[in-house]
Amino acid sequence: MPYHPRFNSSHPWLRLLFALLVFVVPMLLGSWGGYHHYQSNLRQESSEAAAHTVNLLETMLSNADAANRQVLPLLDAPCDPALATLREQVALVPFVRSVNLARRDNIYCSSRFGPYRTSYPMKEFARGVLLLNDVGPVRQGHPYLAVRARQGQHSVLSVIDGDYLSFMLSVNDPAMIIMLRVGPHWLDRQGHFFQQAPGLPDQIQVTLGSQIYPFTIYAGHRLSSSWQGMVQRHWFGLWLLLGLSLTFALLIWWLLGRPRSPNSELARALQAREFVPFLQPLVATEDEGIMGAEVLMRWQHPDEGLIRPDLFIPQAEASGLIVPMTTLIMEEVAKELGMQRALVPHGFHISFNISAAHCRDMALLDECRRFLAHFAPGQIVLVLELTERELLVADPQTLSLFSQLDEMGVRLAIDDFGTGHASLLYLQQFHVDYLKIDQSFIRRIGTESLSEHIVDNVIDLGTRLGLSLVAEGVETAEQARYLKGKGVDYLQGYLFGRPIPVRQFRDELQQRAMANVVQVANG
Repeated sequence: MPYHPRFNSSHPWLRLLFALLVFVVPMLLGSWGGYHHYQSNLRQESSEAAAHTVNLLETMLSNADAANRQVLPLLDAPCDPALATLREQVALVPFVRSVNLARRDNIYCSSRFGPYRTSYPMKEFARGVLLLNDVGPVRQGHPYLAVRARQGQHSVLSVIDGDYLSFMLSVNDPAMIIMLRVGPHWLDRQGHFFQQAPGLPDQIQVTLGSQIYPFTIYAGHRLSSSWQGMVQRHWFGLWLLLGLSLTFALLIWWLLGRPRSPNSELARALQAREFVPFLQPLVATEDEGIMGAEVLMRWQHPDEGLIRPDLFIPQAEASGLIVPMTTLIMEEVAKELGMQRALVPHGFHISFNISAAHCRDMALLDECRRFLAHFAPGQIVLVLELTERELLVADPQTLSLFSQLDEMGVRLAIDDFGTGHASLLYLQQFHVDYLKIDQSFIRRIGTESLSEHIVDNVIDLGTRLGLSLVAEGVETAEQARYLKGKGVDYLQGYLFGRPIPVRQFRDELQQRAMANVVQVANG
């Protein structure tokens, strides 16, 4: 079934571009103002939430400071007589979980444990006053905030549990992100502790520091939530704008999607270099090693994706565009393989399909010469496969062309031998080097005796004429064994590899070369 292009324009993206512009521009103009205003509201809400949280935490810390001041006179006293006062402060002062006495950087008395000796990270306190941490003697991994008051080299430490901190961070809008920072450490409203700043790249944020204590509150909204909130508040206007924009976009899409000439679409695709080479491996029957590849043309359409050759090659041949399309493919293969030609083994076969349109002048001769110039002499065996979709006439022009190609070392093959009316005629008129047995016969090996007889006859004919034989469409090991037993020289098909882009084929050649080097190195 041939491909029928729909886009009535000289540029592949115009249809999509026009439709998108008609849809996007009104949506942007209609929603940007509202979204900008909504973002301003979110920043205002974040600022208010940050200020509110700072006030709450300052109140909490002032209570801890009051507890510290009550205990400061006890710093020189032994732990046992001071313990009752410590526990009294824990019982009376809101949010304080424990009060501790310390000399230098060692705690020697705790309201929780009584006489007690352990070190604490004095140098990690922000401005010597606050420490946010999750390493403690009671619950490892549970955040807490320590408030420190100094008297000489002695200190009082009041500890506020992280659950209280999480509660203070959670009193605002649940959709908002609220985080506490003390020194390098962070705490979020869920009580998660962070040793360093968490990544917050996509948020509308406000940062507010306390004027009294060394802590900072971060408040913000994720961009995704801000869009969601705007949609919830202005849903009717957005839906109306969306409907109108979509209607006009579909109208433009329909107007630009009217059928266009297949030839003009092929010409547009050629100018855009949408025709790309895929390579399918060709293996030697004896050891099944890759000794070449057939270059197959694919159409990488911007809208339809990858289009099979049978849907556009007949139209390309009928219009004459197949010639510049093949030139494009040969240039791409030569460029990609020529960039790393050291990876290409000597005598590597590369075959291209040609039709009658290629033989109307001597341009094919120059194209083959340019292709071979990318490689060392003898490195590439260039094969041209004759197709029968158009009858190739053996006039003086064609005979001269093939003669000069033969002098260059370019080989000829008859593609899909056995299926067309001109196969035997080509054998009589031209100097042919290869016969390619059509995959329709190969596919039936082992299931249909008639196809096997045809394959046997083709093999016998090629052998008598001294031609090399290539079997296409080999998909099973049974087919490969049969053809090997019959003396077929080369095999091609999914059993050995599917057609792949030329760059991927080049990468596989590189991997194979590296594997060979490793194998040689290992002896």
